[in-house]
Amino acid sequence: MERVNFPFTAIVGQELMKRALLLNVVDSSVGGVLIRGERGTAKSTGVRALANLLPPIRVVESCPFQCDPDDLAHLCLFCKERVERGESLPVTERPIRLVNLPIGITEDRLLGTINIEEALKKGKRAFEPGLLAEAHRGILYVDEVNLLNDQIVDLLLDVAASGVNVVEREGISFSHFSRFVLVGTMNPEEGDLRPQLLDRFGLCVTVKRLSSVEERMEVVRRRLAFERDPETFRKAWNDKEANLREVVSKARDLIDKVILTDEVVSLATKISVAMETDGHRAEITMIKAARANAAFEGRISILPEDIQMAAKLSLAHRVKKNPLEKKELDESKIQKILEEHSEKIEKQVSEEWNPTYENPRPREVKEKSSYNSPLSCVTHICKGRLPTLNPVFPFHRLAIGTHPGRRFPFPSRGSYGFSLGTRIPSSHELLKDISIIGTLRAAAPYQKTRSDNGQIVIKFEDFRLKKRFRKTGLTVMLIVDSSASMRTNDRMTITKGIIQALLRDLYLKRDKIGIITFRHINAEVILPITNNMHDACSRIEEIPVGGRTPLALGMDLALRLLTQEKYKNPEATPVIILFSDGRPNVSSFGKDPIDEALEFAKEINRQNIQAIFVDTEQNPMAMGYGYLIAERMGAIYLPIDRLTK
Repeated sequence: MERVNFPFTAIVGQELMKRALLLNVVDSSVGGVLIRGERGTAKSTGVRALANLLPPIRVVESCPFQCDPDDLAHLCLFCKERVERGESLPVTERPIRLVNLPIGITEDRLLGTINIEEALKKGKRAFEPGLLAEAHRGILYVDEVNLLNDQIVDLLLDVAASGVNVVEREGISFSHFSRFVLVGTMNPEEGDLRPQLLDRFGLCVTVKRLSSVEERMEVVRRRLAFERDPETFRKAWNDKEANLREVVSKARDLIDKVILTDEVVSLATKISVAMETDGHRAEITMIKAARANAAFEGRISILPEDIQMAAKLSLAHRVKKNPLEKKELDESKIQKILEEHSEKIEKQVSEEWNPTYENPRPREVKEKSSYNSPLSCVTHICKGRLPTLNPVFPFHRLAIGTHPGRRFPFPSRGSYGFSLGTRIPSSHELLKDISIIGTLRAAAPYQKTRSDNGQIVIKFEDFRLKKRFRKTGLTVMLIVDSSASMRTNDRMTITKGIIQALLRDLYLKRDKIGIITFRHINAEVILPITNNMHDACSRIEEIPVGGRTPLALGMDLALRLLTQEKYKNPEATPVIILFSDGRPNVSSFGKDPIDEALEFAKEINRQNIQAIFVDTEQNPMAMGYGYLIAERMGAIYLPIDRLTK
């Protein structure tokens, strides 16, 4: 059943998103686009609607790798063999494909797989193509790309960078070209994207909800009309779709005629330097996007307006140095550079028409402007020194769970994860994910007694399955004491510095985090459990300090949240990290504050929730109960001095 997509030209607003998608259709070398935004802002609708505008391409008929018959140097192995035999390649035309990559995709479905049985019987390389073969010369679309499994992300990065997909199974190798435009959508509330994958997207645009009442009303009208009768609604927009399709087609023909001058390259480079971007991918992408924008506008010359549009799209995700640092694109800097460029051009033109009759004065050499972000000097609200983690929390002493992450290797019974060795199957286990090499090695010593004609004889007891592992992570719940005692000896400043270093560790290992603070007579969830470390950083900076110490409330709230998380994700490894001086002084449940804290500590231990207690008390003569609480929790006890350098 063919799916009817919402017309591209019927999308209300979101002009920057639509332009970014169109530029990639005009010039596929721009490098794809990442669309970030809130729920219900037409991200997926815009990408799927793009399929109706994609122009047709010439392909070899029935070729699973979408080979270009006019590009003999990049044919697949099967098409090359046909050419070498003197056969002519049958040609057909079809639209560029938009291939959707599911979040739960397996490695074999993505890369393709080699038919080992066919290879052993006939001695031929029998390859079953995956989605990367289908996406060659097309668009690969990943919805909720930030939720993609890390192992799949690593494989996708390798192919996106090289343009070649290499599949190796049991000593048999097969490769084919896979060059595609990577398009991804994501909601930042559900976690951020790894910098390695983020930089692979040529363009990035953030979409926001429409604020105009008239526009929002028009969105509702069009959507309801489309759901009522999709075909009729689509026909009503056919003329506009055809006009836009014609503009895209002309732009694709015009792209190679656009003139690229040194002046344009210089302007793009100046903007990249001013925005302090890493590497050179920023200016290269900016120039390609500006060229595509000029072609889309029907021009062969690149104007400053094209550079400005390209800079907005290609620099938004490349301006920050630290993965956890929140730093937005400063468009005023771009505007200033463009204005200086325009003034320079006007000055050169005026000098050409006003000749001088005396030796001109030597030009004054102006010092180059230094572009520094005002955020570079900001640390956090509290004053004082900023400590660092020394070196990490003792996570290696915790038991391991099985939910996805990057911290621990964990045995996997399924066909997911990386292979490391072989294992003997159980008596009632289905023979899936067989290790051919391991099976042959197990059968080799018995071949002299089993076979007389040289054929390999394999029995059931010879079969070996692959021993697979996958990386797992943690679900960390931070409980931070924000009572008045945390102002003593600058404890909160030190605590925030340690937590900032902890967040960097959690970010790299793809763990989840939630944050609870307690003060006065309340405990508050300032960050629900998430893997969005950017939000965690901003929430930590805004923690207020003051009031009494209701420690039991904070522990009770953490228990309830982690219990809910275990129901939603039974394979999660819950961990509590408690920052406190161990001196509760307010009753939350009608008992002695110390007794309440000890009871909840015992409950944490009973529920097998692993814990780390960071004692913020720096006075060795103080009467804090931190060590006793840690003992009741079965927690790892860490004085705060051990985590600072």
